[in-house]
Amino acid sequence: MTKTMRNLFIGLVVATLATACGNAPEAPKSNAGVADSTSTPAATKPANGPQVIHTKDGGRMEGVMTNGVRTGPWTSYFPDGGIRSRVTYLNGKEEGATEVFHPNSMPYYTGQYWQGITVGEWVFFDATGKEVKRVVYDSTGVAKR
Repeated sequence: MTKTMRNLFIGLVVATLATACGNAPEAPKSNAGVADSTSTPAATKPANGPQVIHTKDGGRMEGVMTNGVRTGPWTSYFPDGGIRSRVTYLNGKEEGATEVFHPNSMPYYTGQYWQGITVGEWVFFDATGKEVKRVVYDSTGVAKR
């Protein structure tokens, strides 16, 4: 795993855990301008094929990489094996529906990506499954007011 990819994933895990520990959920932000797994140092051979990436908290992520970028469905798991999130990648960017779960398997939020940008309606839930808010994003990833 590249240092950039590891740092991005650690940031995602920390943000997910921080919001899952009682803070009000925050809407996802566009990935524009953020380093991601599509960045591969020239001296590093790109990863290809099925990948299992172990996280510092004992969980893992599974999916396929092609030429060093994520492609197709990826699933992230909590340390106990429960599903943390599901998202699909196209050319290293999130594409289509995404689901993120609380540690108790209840939905945390659902939404859509288009070329790595949050779009459409995102719905957020508390740990009991009660809807707490809805946010609608335009085609540039900006929340509509």
